[in-house]
Amino acid sequence: TIHDDMYNRALVERDNAMVVVNEWKDFCSNLDQKKIILAPFCGAIPCEEAIKKDSARTGAEGEDEKAPAMGAKSLCIPFEQPGDATCEKCINQNCSKKGTAYTLFGRSY
Repeated sequence: TIHDDMYNRALVERDNAMVVVNEWKDFCSNLDQKKIILAPFCGAIPCEEAIKKDSARTGAEGEDEKAPAMGAKSLCIPFEQPGDATCEKCINQNCSKKGTAYTLFGRSY
């Protein structure tokens, strides 16, 4: 049916755009490639604000001026988790806590 075809195409597109990231060094580069990111997150509001601030593009020389500049924000905590986030450090580079769940992060376009 048309509905099933549309759903399956959307699912493939989503899956192709989603990556699992456990280290900050990989977070921003994937975000700049317009990926949505599953990363371990402790759930603390100050950490979320730091992630948003630290992942914002600065407009530095060599960066694409047309690329989105906003930082990443948490989108949801998926029911299906790629692993045990409590075994990983929170994705915020300045946080020492363990993750409570893999959280989906992305940029608004």
